[in-house]
Amino acid sequence: MKKMKAAVLESVQNWKFKDVDCPECGPHDFLLQTKASGICVTDVLRSMKTGFYHYPIIPGHEFCGVVSEIGSQVTTLKRGDRAAVYPLIPCKACPPCLGENYNLCQNYNFLGSRTHGGHAEYVLCPADNAVLIPENVTFEQAVLTEPMSVGLHAVKKAQIGHDTGTVVIMGIGPIGQMIAMWAKIFGAKKIIGFARNEYRLEIAKRLGMDDVMDTRLKEPVNYINDITLGAGADIVFECSGSNELQPQAIQIASRKGKVVILGNPNHSLKLNKEVYDNMLRREITIMSSWSSLIAPENEWAESLKYVAQGRIDPAQIITHSYHLSEVAGVMERMYFKKFDFFKVVFKM
Repeated sequence: MKKMKAAVLESVQNWKFKDVDCPECGPHDFLLQTKASGICVTDVLRSMKTGFYHYPIIPGHEFCGVVSEIGSQVTTLKRGDRAAVYPLIPCKACPPCLGENYNLCQNYNFLGSRTHGGHAEYVLCPADNAVLIPENVTFEQAVLTEPMSVGLHAVKKAQIGHDTGTVVIMGIGPIGQMIAMWAKIFGAKKIIGFARNEYRLEIAKRLGMDDVMDTRLKEPVNYINDITLGAGADIVFECSGSNELQPQAIQIASRKGKVVILGNPNHSLKLNKEVYDNMLRREITIMSSWSSLIAPENEWAESLKYVAQGRIDPAQIITHSYHLSEVAGVMERMYFKKFDFFKVVFKM
């Protein structure tokens, strides 16, 4: 059997870069030769502390490359096509799937967490999950289609338009930065980011946020009330998962404002009476946004179209690139915060 190099997580903190069997195509699958694979901070935490569903596992759910082989029943792809791959594999049989809410599938599989993903020379993928990369889009840009589309999904749910005034983003990581880029494209007049990481705040300011604030130096509720004369923010995106920032997201929303929750929580969330009263008396809409879609609406293709048109460049958030063979050291350094980073990508 053909062999390939892969970054295999054999147990918590136990990374091995080694030869493994190359997967073989089923009739409805294709084999992708990986060109780039992004590191999600969630996978850093899982690999170093909280664990995956099973071992051994090849993580990586942000990846792109070239179609190497196709299954006997695949008619939508050909060898040599360049593709990004939607990692969520819906069952297509549960109630959400039957309603075409595939991102809410109750029995989904997932490339890079429940089955092998992109930190390898080749990845076995369902043909339905391929999204072709436009000719003038680089692999460095296409590898970020997943976080870019997660941001797009959230902004579309919030219905940002040219009548949107103040947008606040709590937590400026890659998703928060993508939301800021999309919010600007869709017409938001002022975008303000809050975080406590000085390095990320500097990058966010450089990439076009109108204002960024360190929550260690300025308290968000008072600051937003001051600059909006007490009106509050039209839309607040909570991307941090922080128990401190989540209630503040509700407190700074305007009357009839919206709070969109994306951040994975660190702990259970408790709301005091003041926060609850603010939510109730201002008729604030609180909604969540989960993942993204490629069907029936293809947000991945839409994201790549904007990149091809030069209207958004996700590669601007990449601060570090490493060869896949460096996986163990890179994950350890990221987990223990031994260097400042924003987005880290493996190249093959």
